[in-house]
Amino acid sequence: MTEKGQLVLEDFTEVTTHIDMALDRINTIYKSPHLSEEQKSALGKLGRALHNTGHDIDHFFLALDTLPGRIAEELQKHYAH
Repeated sequence: MTEKGQLVLEDFTEVTTHIDMALDRINTIYKSPHLSEEQKSALGKLGRALHNTGHDIDHFFLALDTLPGRIAEELQKHYAH
């Protein structure tokens, strides 16, 4: 957010960037030989939930119709798939 309180693209993209970083860490942990199959299953479930949450956030951001045109256009470019 700018000093004037205006939203910028990074206000949105940082959310999904942190989710992507968390997913990378979960994948690293998942590959560890120190986890049991039960632990891997639970971690995989958490990873899928986080992935789905990231996807839901993308769609939520794209559906925000009260944003100024400039930021809405930037979100479309960044999140549309």
